[in-house]
Amino acid sequence: MKASVVLSVCFFGLSTIAGAADGPAKPVAEDYYYGMRLDVKRVLHSPDLNDVCGIHEVEMLYEDSQGQQHLLRYPIWGTCSNDN
Repeated sequence: MKASVVLSVCFFGLSTIAGAADGPAKPVAEDYYYGMRLDVKRVLHSPDLNDVCGIHEVEMLYEDSQGQQHLLRYPIWGTCSNDN
């Protein structure tokens, strides 16, 4: 019993250290709403819009003027390319 507790504590500690080495955690996605005020200083990652058909939710990672990262989720209307 004690050995399993010690092993699980060690595993949790190592996984936390390993996760910290990967860099900052990805921020929680915010859903865009009409009229939302955005403070976008720099786009870090934008969605790939190739071969998107219909309505899809995409995410954009950006940095605001304070240096904080934000993840914005919003719908797009993709144009289909039919090569038939």
